[in-house]
Amino acid sequence: MNVKILLILAALAGLLAALTGGAAGQTAPTRASGVIGRLDNVEIRVFREDELTTSGQLSPNGTISMPLIGSVKMAGLTTDQAAAAITAKLKDGYLVNPQVNVSIEARLRRTVTVLGQVQSPGVFEITPNRQLTLVEAVGMAGGATRIANTKKITLKRGGGKGQVLTLNLKDITAGKTADIPLRDGDVLNVPEGIF
Repeated sequence: MNVKILLILAALAGLLAALTGGAAGQTAPTRASGVIGRLDNVEIRVFREDELTTSGQLSPNGTISMPLIGSVKMAGLTTDQAAAAITAKLKDGYLVNPQVNVSIEARLRRTVTVLGQVQSPGVFEITPNRQLTLVEAVGMAGGATRIANTKKITLKRGGGKGQVLTLNLKDITAGKTADIPLRDGDVLNVPEGIF
C-alpha cells in the first residue's frame, strides 16, 4: 500500500515539475501565436531546412526578409496566415512540400493615452489580440469627471499623420453612432465643459 502512495506522489511531483518548467527559477522562453503586430519579434522555422530559419524584429512596414523569397509582409496576419503565405512562396519554385511554423517571440507594447477630464488620466496598454475602443479606454481611465464635456472628445491618431477627430461619447453610449476602435499611439483628450 505504501509503495502505491509513493508511486502516485512521484508521478504527481513529475507532473508538477513538467508543468512549472523544472527547477525553480527556470523559465522557458514563451512563444506566442495570434495576430502579428507591427515591429513584433518573430521566428520562422521551416522543417528540415535550418538555413531558412529566420528570426528578428519586423521592419517599420511590417515585413521581414527571408532567404530565397526575400521580403514577406507579416503585420496584421495571424501566425497561421503568415505561415501559409511563406509556404506558398516557398512552394513557388523552391521547395516541394515546405512545413513552416511562425511564432511571436516578443510583442511590441501598444498603448493609447487618455488625457483631460477623466478620473485617472494616463497611458494604457492595448493587450495583444484584442481591439480597444473609445468607450473602453475612457472606462480604463476611470470614466469622465462631472465637469467633462463628453460631446467633444478629441482623438489624435498615432503614426505621425496628425489626424484629429472630434467624437461624441454620449452618442456612442446611446447607440446613435458606432464606437471607435483605437490604434497604437492614439491620444484621447476629454475637455472640460464650459458652464
